[in-house]
Amino acid sequence: MTSGLAGPDPWQAAALGAGLGVPVAIGGEITPATLLWAYRRGMFCQPRSVPAEIAEYEALYAADVRAGDVPVLPGDGNPYAVTWWSPPQRFCIPVTGLKISRSLRATLRRCDWTTTVDQDFDQVIAACQDGRSPTWITAGLAGALRALHGDGWVHSVEVWEAGELAGGLFGCAIGRAFVLDSGFRRRPDAVKAAVLDLASRCAEAGLEILDTQVRSEYTVRLGAASMPRQEYLSYLAGATGPVGLDPTPSAVARLAPAPAPAPAPAPGQDARNLSPAVRLP
Repeated sequence: MTSGLAGPDPWQAAALGAGLGVPVAIGGEITPATLLWAYRRGMFCQPRSVPAEIAEYEALYAADVRAGDVPVLPGDGNPYAVTWWSPPQRFCIPVTGLKISRSLRATLRRCDWTTTVDQDFDQVIAACQDGRSPTWITAGLAGALRALHGDGWVHSVEVWEAGELAGGLFGCAIGRAFVLDSGFRRRPDAVKAAVLDLASRCAEAGLEILDTQVRSEYTVRLGAASMPRQEYLSYLAGATGPVGLDPTPSAVARLAPAPAPAPAPAPGQDARNLSPAVRLP
């Protein structure tokens, strides 16, 4: 596959900074082929289309480009409109290790939401674009994502309430990882429900981690923890083709099963001496 991303070793450039540090490259063309090439190698792009945001990128990284630390990939237009990243530390959640808060568990039990996979990818990606600043899901990136969705690499999870989209997310299933690109909510906790549903379906498909890419308090509360890039890359190794997820519509309530009932006191035992979790009138 011709990617257009050939050039200096991107890992050397990526290791220059802490966290995101500096881009592994700038420029190039965002096509389905380049995007899949990047996913396979633990890279993601952050394009810009607003002139002021492109100028901000240039101000931030022009010195690194002039020093030869960040390669410029061939392509049309201003190369600072596209940056490619591969953080030294990746924040990932084991598909069986999501943290469900008490309030989220209560929401999942009482709501009447249903989840689906790949039922309305276009509406999900449009909702992820809507009102975001900076707008990194540009028209070019959205087109490449739609093509990879059509080829079975990129998936969406939808959360429905009374026939309306309450939340959702999209990303790429590759190797043993699902790369979470973006999500949105129109109801409180709807995107968390989408993540939990995704984890369940990924576990069934043999995937092991949800890649949240970079650290945020939001994803850390869901269970994301730091993973060295080299370890993360091992989850991408051996990806031979698209990974399918079970598309069966499912009730969100299944994601928060009721807790096991408290044990009954033994004959002659005072119920007040049981676990503090047991509340008596």
